Amino acid sequence: MLKKNWLKILISSLVTLSPIAFGLAVWNKLPEVMSTHWGTSGEADGFSSRTFAVFGLPLILLALNFICIFTSFFDKKNQDTKAHNMIYYIVPGISLFTNAMIYSAAFEKTWNFIAIVPILLGLLFAIMGNLMPKIRQNSTLGIKVKWTLQSEENWNATHRFGGKVMVIAGLLVMLTAFLPVAPMFFTTMAIILIAVFATMLYSYLYYKKEVKNGKTDFNHICPKFNKVGKIISLIVVPVIIIGICIIMFTGSISITYTDDSFTVDSTYYDPLTINYSDIEEIEVKENAQIGVKEFAFNSAKLSLGKFKNEEFGSHTRYTYNACKTVVVMKIDGKTLVINDKNDDVTREIYLKISSEIGD
Repeated sequence: MLKKNWLKILISSLVTLSPIAFGLAVWNKLPEVMSTHWGTSGEADGFSSRTFAVFGLPLILLALNFICIFTSFFDKKNQDTKAHNMIYYIVPGISLFTNAMIYSAAFEKTWNFIAIVPILLGLLFAIMGNLMPKIRQNSTLGIKVKWTLQSEENWNATHRFGGKVMVIAGLLVMLTAFLPVAPMFFTTMAIILIAVFATMLYSYLYYKKEVKNGKTDFNHICPKFNKVGKIISLIVVPVIIIGICIIMFTGSISITYTDDSFTVDSTYYDPLTINYSDIEEIEVKENAQIGVKEFAFNSAKLSLGKFKNEEFGSHTRYTYNACKTVVVMKIDGKTLVINDKNDDVTREIYLKISSEIGD
């Protein structure tokens, strides 16, 4: 299957990664911190460094694309069908849309992507609803509950019913685009949950009808696929957990000094260079609070990026969370907060920079 579908895999991968090419082309025009998530209010509430936004998100989606494609190869019942071919387009479509939102926000475009989301989501539901009755029984795509996997008759009936439900749900989701953002989000979620519950309930009632009519020879399909799925889960899930733990509990901050400036850098955030001549004020603060994120990376060990609290207001921070002593600087009217792993080394940072600016 790999040899037969290599061109589809290549095109799918290149489309998924294509936002990187755009990001490199406009690299110098992009802000160092970019919006990467929007809340139900429509306001950005998640932010990442330029490096992660340009490279990290497409690479993560590429990994997801490979998992979806290669997992589907284990299911011989659903290969070379229209439904199976959709696997090659779903993640690339997500990559193009999400990165279009990210880059548009970076260039401060005023397109109302929040209103477009329910339209695209509803359209996707309507398309899937039309395809569902054509999906043969398999372990990759479709409504994979116990009763559909045990009975091909149940599978076919459930997908005919589910297809109609998804088309109706898709049309209703499109209409939520006219609602304010918060009601739109919750209404969309309610429509999707009702559609899923209704389809699963139909499948269960159909199963009960089959049992009542004396059909009891149910055999779960594709045991080999289930075994492979378990093996993949045992590998992938621990890798993801370990990766998250590494990011959450590792990383460092370093400061390098030159004759006229210093640069503060970190493992998971872009470096920042400050000229000594631009520093207006500098002081040491103890028991400083971190505050809330504005444009930031925040782990169990580090706080990096833009934060806001009552003491400093909106400020840029490169700090270790365990050390509450910080060096606070005013630079062109903006506030920079930095520290090191402990109080003594943090005070040494203060003395070094103070000596350079003649404070």
